[in-house]
Amino acid sequence: MKIAYLGHASFLLETSAGTRIVTDPYGQDILPHPVAEADIVTMSHEHFDHCDLTQVKGDFVPVNTTEPRTLRDVKITCVPCWHDEVHGQKRGRNRAYILEADGLKIVHLGDLGEAPAPALIAACAFADVLFIPVGGFFTLSGEEAARAVKALRPKLTAPMHYRCPGHSFDAISTEEPFLKALPANVPVHRLDALTEPFPAGVVLLTPRKT
Repeated sequence: MKIAYLGHASFLLETSAGTRIVTDPYGQDILPHPVAEADIVTMSHEHFDHCDLTQVKGDFVPVNTTEPRTLRDVKITCVPCWHDEVHGQKRGRNRAYILEADGLKIVHLGDLGEAPAPALIAACAFADVLFIPVGGFFTLSGEEAARAVKALRPKLTAPMHYRCPGHSFDAISTEEPFLKALPANVPVHRLDALTEPFPAGVVLLTPRKT
């Protein structure tokens, strides 16, 4: 499997069979990014910065429900959760998606805004790759995300939904509070993209430009 970061909460995954998955597509006004071609598009919730299908090319299947399904070589399951710490009273519902392909378990937490509930921990623990929001304000803060990673125990964590150069969301923080909250012995890698074999620890992926 190959994984590239498109910025915000959007990633492009490509399985060994050639299936392309885009997560949480968003508009160019938030952060300029390439428009990727996909076979599957997952959307964690219906906020404008996570479900802009105009930013995806191809004859893709949109996935925005909790229904488990298998599309091509990808098994998709969902864990309903909340966008905030008060059961959605502020920002509504969120869907954490578990993608299984190539013998890997990939978890995308969307805009998780609460500490992982027991059901989410049970379903999402020990992922090969965990995509987790770390920017705060709308989602988990850096410190909260670090605690969530400790609870979920993934092999590799890729932070998302943080402010990077060119990002228009001034309310969210950079990745630095998350990195500072990690245990000192956790390795941090800075890479342009991921290809197997994946490293362990935390990876900061450079948002793809083309």
